Amino acid sequence: MSQESTSEHILIVGAGLSGLAVARLLTNNGIPNIVFEASKEDRSQGFSISLRDWGYSALLDALGDIPLRSLTRGAAPDRQIGGSGYVDLIMRDNTTGEVLVAPDPKTQPSIVRANRNALRTWIADCGDEALDVRYGHKLESIEGTASGMTAVFENGACYRGSLVIAADGVHSTVRSRILPHILPEVVPAVVYHGEFQVPREEYDRLLRPLLGDSNILAGVGDGFNTPITVCNLTKSEAHLDWSYSRMACGKDDPLYRPNLPAEESKKIPQALLEELASRNLAKPWSHYLNAEAIQKHSVFHWTSRCVSMTREDAEKAAERGVVFVGDSWHAMPIFGGEGGCHALADAVELAAALLHQDDGLDRVISSYYNGAWKRCSDAVRRSKGRFFVLHRPMAEWRELAEKKGLQ
Repeated sequence: MSQESTSEHILIVGAGLSGLAVARLLTNNGIPNIVFEASKEDRSQGFSISLRDWGYSALLDALGDIPLRSLTRGAAPDRQIGGSGYVDLIMRDNTTGEVLVAPDPKTQPSIVRANRNALRTWIADCGDEALDVRYGHKLESIEGTASGMTAVFENGACYRGSLVIAADGVHSTVRSRILPHILPEVVPAVVYHGEFQVPREEYDRLLRPLLGDSNILAGVGDGFNTPITVCNLTKSEAHLDWSYSRMACGKDDPLYRPNLPAEESKKIPQALLEELASRNLAKPWSHYLNAEAIQKHSVFHWTSRCVSMTREDAEKAAERGVVFVGDSWHAMPIFGGEGGCHALADAVELAAALLHQDDGLDRVISSYYNGAWKRCSDAVRRSKGRFFVLHRPMAEWRELAEKKGLQ
């Protein structure tokens, strides 16, 4: 086993949004760091995510008051045709196509859609000095205390650093080594996700009439949710995805299959096709969510999970020289689009705290958690409730529509 002398470096495990963002901010401020990523460099996460203004604004400010247009030009799903990642937040009845909820554009939250792959690249490129990202490094163990940490990887590499930042997501290997009693909580939800591509002409003909300039066509039904979203839009084709979600109906639910092996999660169950057929979806949902079309899509079963920890747990990890960012300590279900925002906010706040390392790492980490704790803990609790809101009965959607004066 070879050990690289990097005792002054901060070791960041995970090259997702939070890992790359904190690495970029540290690098821009002259703090040496290395990012380790288990997957290969060409990994793909082409789906898009929602970024709220409080998340992207904090990052833009920390990067040196970069304008929002820089981010949207680099990462918006429709950037290649001059778009800005706009989302209209309209909710439609996907059995009729009619509008149920339409927020006032003047008062609705400022939300930007970003292609996840493009966003990672954009973050990595926001500085003069290249980030040191080492792919193919799957963590095996970490040893040490706040006075010095050693990370050992399955490929035989060994690195010593001043601190380990766990940015390795909901299934964090760092967390499992330091706090093995904290396990992700499975949310009792059925979630299937599909990705597909269509010619631009088809997109303009079938989807654009309802989507307009928005990057999400939000469709809701009687206790289920079926949005179609833009992942990447060019002059010649559209890369799209859809999801189908609802509450699980007990242990015998044929579509509620948590903890499936990777290969099994990519198989399309007959029960899903039958259930979608029974929903009587309107166009354009029915055009893409039918038995024949889905066979041509890349489909997988998504197990939705939450992660939360106590402050005592976080402090125990800090004593071992480990601090958490992003989903490694506050994972939340995908519904509502806050996870990516909190990952970016974590990176900004931790990087800012680490500029004061002379105060001692224990105080630095405590300062970071003091600022982030309530924000993240509240978000995890809120995310669980949001699932029920987005999957309410149609009678409640129509009641809401009447109150808003849309019917």
